[in-house]
Amino acid sequence: MQQTYIIKYSTGDEQTLTAYPPDFAKWERATSKSIAEFQGIWDLLFVAHSAYKRDAAGKPTKPLEIWMESVIDFDRVADSPKAIAEEA
Repeated sequence: MQQTYIIKYSTGDEQTLTAYPPDFAKWERATSKSIAEFQGIWDLLFVAHSAYKRDAAGKPTKPLEIWMESVIDFDRVADSPKAIAEEA
């Protein structure tokens, strides 16, 4: 499972982030919910933030609550039909 997001910040910058299974596992641990319950905006921002931290490759990052304040919009990139067919 992976999901790509385009994050738009209040500064006008954009960032493309891809959340991978470890990001969703961190969400499950933090919320004590199963992935079947993944649906809200906080859920999406949580996994995007996890991807943001990984993308920083050890550089300093903002904590989740502060990072969320800088996000003004995000788009979830549609899954590739080819990737879905190969996984099935």
